[in-house]
Order: sequence, then structure tokens, then C-alpha cells
Amino acid sequence: MPILYIIMVTAFWGGSFLFIKIALQHMSATTFIFLRFVVAALSMLPSLVLYRIPLKQQTIIQGIQLGLLQAGVLFLQTLGLETISPALSAFLTGFFIVFVLFIRFIMQGMLPSIIDLFSSLLCLAGLALLTRSYGLGWEPGVLYTLGCAFFLALHTCVLGEYSPTGNTTLLTFIQMLTLVTFAGVASFLADNSIQLPTQLASWGAILFCGILCSSAALWLKARAQKHLEAFQVAMILMLEPVFATIFACGVLGEELSTQAYMGIAMIISAIAIINTRLKAIA
Repeated sequence: MPILYIIMVTAFWGGSFLFIKIALQHMSATTFIFLRFVVAALSMLPSLVLYRIPLKQQTIIQGIQLGLLQAGVLFLQTLGLETISPALSAFLTGFFIVFVLFIRFIMQGMLPSIIDLFSSLLCLAGLALLTRSYGLGWEPGVLYTLGCAFFLALHTCVLGEYSPTGNTTLLTFIQMLTLVTFAGVASFLADNSIQLPTQLASWGAILFCGILCSSAALWLKARAQKHLEAFQVAMILMLEPVFATIFACGVLGEELSTQAYMGIAMIISAIAIINTRLKAIA
């Protein structure tokens, strides 16, 4: 079940690339993020009230820390999508698997095994095939998205430390409140106001990203990381660009090339290798 939770997260996040791109045509990045997390926080209020979840200080502090890391992920990803394509954004975000190995070594002194390194490289190679080849330069969108990948890796590793002891719902809700506050301040500093969009498509993107990609996805991720280690979660999250491609094919009518099918097969193979290894040592 924890693995299914993470797969659901990747499906939601895979769809978010397309919806974010749609939303940014009609509003600023800071306004979109603010409205997204207002919706996310409001969607969680009934659970907090219904189940009368106690407000523990330690969990609140951990939620704020995770919320700030998630703010780094989302702001940098959204800023990057203003200048690069969703496919390129998915490719660059995939580099977070390398950052997870680095952060895990710094935090826990764990050297990656040969299998871990092989699986990571296989994932990145598959990702390159899936998203095709890009002539990358050091333009702002590329740098923003690589920064997003680093914060995503850090969030995954820290969440792995906090999830086993913290209440999942409270931890997720505090993250949402932190993101709302951060986005509100950023919007005021950037635009001096929050302008509500008038397009139905924009509100659809806000609702999809707020409820499914934010509150639901972060709750599922926190729940799963009570049982899965950070690197295993990171590997499964590499399915995100696969789902992004599926959404693009379904919505935009794009057709998959032979290269794309090969890339998908390589990513799934790498995930299978890691899960087999972890089951063998469990």
C-alpha cells in the first residue's frame, strides 16, 4: 500500500506540469501558488475538525520546516516553467535522485551501493530518452528547476525522518499553512496584490493542483514514508515524468516515439531493481 500511495503522488504531480503551464498564461507564479495553497489548506480543515487532531508543538515545528522546503520546490519549479517546457522541467526535476544520494550521505554517512548508482543512472538515461534530447544552457529556467530538484530531494530526506513519529494530517496541514503564508508574502513583495483569475481553465488548474497535487499528494507521501526509506521513495517518484507524458498524450494528442517507450521501460526497470534489492535486505 505505501508504494501505491507514492505511485498516486507521481500521477498527480505528473499532471501538474500541464495544469501549471495553463495557469501561468493568465496569472503570476506567486499568485498561482498562493491560491493553490489556500485551496489546499481549506480542503484539509474538515479532517482536522472531524478527527479532533491535537496540535503538538514538535509536529508544528516539523511541518513549518517541511513547508519551507516545499516552498523552495514549488516556487523554483513554477518560475522555471515560465521559460522552459513541461517536458524539460520533468527531465531536470528528475536529477533530484542524484541529490537524494548526496544528501543521504551527508545526513547519515551512507555511501550509495553499486546497485543504487546503477539504478539512478538507468533512471536518468530513461528520463533523457523519454523527454528527448535538449541543448541545455545555463538560462534561468534551467537553474531554477535544478534548484527545485535539490529542494525536492531535501524534502524527501527530511520527511523520512519526521513521518514515523508525526501525525500525517497535522504535518501536512502545517505545510499548507506555511506555503500559504510564504506565497502571500512573496505575492505582496512581487505584485503588491493578489489578482483573482477570471478564466475557468485557471480555476480548474488551481483546484487540481491545490487538492490533488498538494494536500492529497503530500498527505499520501508522508503516510508512505512511515514505511519506505527516502531513496526508495525517490526512485518511485521518477515515474512522475512518465505520467506527465501520458497526460500530454491524452490531453494534447501527442504520440509516443520508440525512444519514449524505451525510456519508460528503463525507468520502470530501475524502480523494480531497487525494490527487489530492498525486499532482499528487509
